[in-house]
Amino acid sequence: MPSPPEPPSPQRPSLGRSAATGLLGGFLLGGLGLLAVGLSNSFSAPGCAGLTSAECQLLTDATREVGRTQLLAGGALTALAASLFVLLRPRPPTPPEGPEAS
Repeated sequence: MPSPPEPPSPQRPSLGRSAATGLLGGFLLGGLGLLAVGLSNSFSAPGCAGLTSAECQLLTDATREVGRTQLLAGGALTALAASLFVLLRPRPPTPPEGPEAS
């Protein structure tokens, strides 16, 4: 008579996986924050009170360029966090190999 199969042992918590999850959460929140600030800088006009026309144009152009850079960096951080989360997520245990029942 074959012995009953052993129940799967519960997974032990992994310090590395926990640290990676925290790091990915930081990447995700930082990326989303950069995306929000980049959108704000790209589509809103800065205040030009007390500035000449040339100074206002320079401030507007600089703010728009910084916003584009923030959008790019925020999107990259968010994509990095999402891809690493997919790679580091826990996988289900593989089923034991044995004789197949007919």
